[in-house]
Amino acid sequence: MGARIRHIALATQDPEGTARFYIEGLGLRQVGVINSDLASGYFLTDGYLNMAILKWKTEHAATTEGAPKYTGLHHFGFKVEDVGEARQKLERAGGTHNPMRGKTTGKGKVDVEVKFSGPDGVMIDLSEHGWLTLTT
Repeated sequence: MGARIRHIALATQDPEGTARFYIEGLGLRQVGVINSDLASGYFLTDGYLNMAILKWKTEHAATTEGAPKYTGLHHFGFKVEDVGEARQKLERAGGTHNPMRGKTTGKGKVDVEVKFSGPDGVMIDLSEHGWLTLTT
């Protein structure tokens, strides 16, 4: 089985209002809240695909496509069977590991993802565990 898109991340200066828009307007459900050193916000789902609504707290965390991006589409994530194997394939294809602070093994609930920069600097996450959804 190949990689599957399981989450996208939207950066915003108003995580409450943005989350409310997707909940009320499209019927997404809240499955989590984040308040870390890097970001605050919400995790929403349609039951399969997860949407992170994030307000970045640092320039480093906000950086994608070569510059900080505090609003708009920020990154997307793929669930894979083996992060190590997927990492090797991405790096052979020209991807660059983009480590964040703390653990990033892609295998646990806290360190759920490993980040890479792909073409044009677009950020891509890999995870074996996946993200919070109604079906995870």
